Parts: sequence; C-alpha cells; structure tokens
Amino acid sequence: MAERQSSSFGKILVTGATGNVGSLLIPKLTNLGADVRALIRDESKAQGLKDAGVEVVVGDLDKPDTLDPAFRGVDKVFLITPPNPNQVIQAENGIQAAKRTGSPVIVRLSAGAVKEMPGALPRVSGQHAEIDGMLKASGLPYTIIRPHNFMQNMMMAAQTVASEGAVYMPMKDAKIGMIDVRDIVDVAVKVLTEDGHEGQTYTPTGPASISFHDVAAAHSKALGKQVNYVDVPLEAAREGMISTGMSEWFADAMIEYMTAFGEGYGDFTTTDVEKVTGNPPRSYETFASDFAQVFDGAP
Repeated sequence: MAERQSSSFGKILVTGATGNVGSLLIPKLTNLGADVRALIRDESKAQGLKDAGVEVVVGDLDKPDTLDPAFRGVDKVFLITPPNPNQVIQAENGIQAAKRTGSPVIVRLSAGAVKEMPGALPRVSGQHAEIDGMLKASGLPYTIIRPHNFMQNMMMAAQTVASEGAVYMPMKDAKIGMIDVRDIVDVAVKVLTEDGHEGQTYTPTGPASISFHDVAAAHSKALGKQVNYVDVPLEAAREGMISTGMSEWFADAMIEYMTAFGEGYGDFTTTDVEKVTGNPPRSYETFASDFAQVFDGAP
C-alpha cells in the first residue's frame, strides 16, 4: 500500500485504538484524510488497522519504555485510558512520553460527568479529576472531553431486554443526560482536526435527561414489544455484574456511579455536542432504533 501523504491535520496518535471509542474514531479520521498512528498493545489486533492504511506502533501505557516510538513526531494525541486501578499511572506515562518526544496537543477522553456531590467522588471520577489536573499542569497544550454516561452502556441489558422484556438497573427514578458514543466520537473528530479548541474542557451529553422508565419505553417502541424498567437493589446489581465475569474493582466502580446517579447527580445536560459539531446530539430513541437488532437478541 502506498504511504499516506502528509495531512493538513498533522499526524494524530490514537491510544485505545481498538476500544469502543477508538475503533469508531479512527475510520472517521482516515476518511477525512488524516494521518493516523495507532498505539496497540496486542499486535494480533492490528491487521485491520494496517489494511486501512493506519500506521501501527506496538506499545503499552503500563510500560513507559515502550511508548516513545508511538509518541515521537506526532502533532496531536487522543489519549484514552480505560477504567482500571492503574489508570492514573497509565495516563501519566502517556503525558510524560509526549513531553519527552515533543509538545503535541493532548486531546484527552476524561469522564466523571457528575454534578457536585457530597462525600467522595466515584473512584473513576476521582481518577479522571486527578489526570485532568496532571494534564493541565504538564505545560502541554490540551483539550479535555468529559462525556456523560454512555448510552452504549445499556448493551449490558440487551440479554434481559431480549429474553424477559426487562431492564434491571439500581437507578430508582433518577434521570441521566446519557450520550451516544457516536456523538463523543464526532466531538473528538472536530477537536482533532480543527484549531481553536486548546485549553477547552467540553462536557458532551445527550439532548435530554431521561429516566430508565424512558429507556424502557424507547426499547418498547423500537422492538414493538413491551419492555419494563425494574429497579433492583445495588447489591443485587453488583452480584449480577460479577457473575458475568466483571472484576470486583470494576463492579464496585460501577456501583459507585449507580449510587450517585440514583441520587440525582447525573441529572443534567449541556449544549456542547452542538457547540462543537454543529449538530444536535442523538436521542435515546435514535440509539434504541439503530441498535434494535442487539436488543432483540438477533444474531
């Protein structure tokens, strides 16, 4: 394959290239003609990226000595660190690699979009707050994207929606301004390919703050069958997540978010998606319709 010509966007490094966000982001960037480099831990997952003309560098945010080849010579970095106990160290390793090898703009996918709340933040929000502060103090140019709760997180309910017509969640009657991952990607594309976003922090949300009764109603309409929301105790939700193979650390992290959301701390929206992209964010009804096959249990 011919080498990709230089791009007016500069060279963009994407970490977390095979994850939920990165896997949608990279094709959008390459379709615009961007020169994309992907940081991959497992080279066996890289062939599809290579076939698409993406430069692949093997490295691991847990191993600082593997990172310089990926970060060297790039103009922008889309920095994703998945929720895990080592997330802060992983992000610090990425930021330090960027500083050693140049001064790229760091576009960081943060999280923890909850209103001010009493007591400690959920652990993942606390991690992201620490990383955001570290990035701001680094001296590197940056943009921070702090999305609300992903609509795609509802995929965990797909099996019970399909088999029982039920969404089991410990959310009481709380409302959340959840966002479609596709809108997060659209925001990221704009930030990575336009000037004028440095020093900004965006908090993209969906168009409305909705309850899980609204979620169930959207699936009812999309599937043409009755779907109900069933509020369950937090401990039952935790046990259910662990039974699927989720680690205790991650299950506890999710319970902390669910506790906050159940107390109303996710009940807000912003206009940041439209401000950045020029388009309104997708509704939950659109999400439920677009992914109806997943919730219908169809292969």
